[in-house]
Amino acid sequence: MAERTPQQTRQYAEPNLDKFFSSVSPELKAHVVSLPQRIAKMNARPVIKLVEVLNTADKIFDHAGKFAACARGCGHCCHVSVPITEFEAHYMGDKLGIKPLEVKQSKRPDLKEFGSDTPCPFLKEGECSIYEVRPLTCRMHMNFDVDNYWCLHENWQKPEAEIPRPTIQPLEDAYHQLMSQTKQQIVADIRDFFPNGKGA
Repeated sequence: MAERTPQQTRQYAEPNLDKFFSSVSPELKAHVVSLPQRIAKMNARPVIKLVEVLNTADKIFDHAGKFAACARGCGHCCHVSVPITEFEAHYMGDKLGIKPLEVKQSKRPDLKEFGSDTPCPFLKEGECSIYEVRPLTCRMHMNFDVDNYWCLHENWQKPEAEIPRPTIQPLEDAYHQLMSQTKQQIVADIRDFFPNGKGA
């Protein structure tokens, strides 16, 4: 595969991103934009609010598939760091019937430690085995380039490496707002909480 420059990537990706955002209905855009305010006003347990954030992410990214380079069975992004909060880990654990390990303090991963030999513990036969309860960061991670050039492990460490993907600020704001209201704010990689995946 030929070398790719960041400028070329932006040239390829910007039309896809524009088409993606244009495909979202005004009603859905309003639903997403209002998410932080709706979360703040909800008289519900934090886990219910988290489900609303995750469902909203799914609704907007349902429109992304035809504009992204991502395809079923492409698991490159399942080898990178997957940061999740302790609260989200417990939500996932409850859904999966697995108790996450206790993590004493937040951990900032060294991104250079991740590569082809660091698969997510829930990656099975090239596919996510917990797709319905996957973390928010996974739901938002899509490559809007024309191919998987920057997803390939051999290109990760290039100084200019950057996967073009949309920033949906209301989703991030609502998530961080919710996490600030819980007592489980420790952040670590999914592998720290679930080192053995479903076999934990």
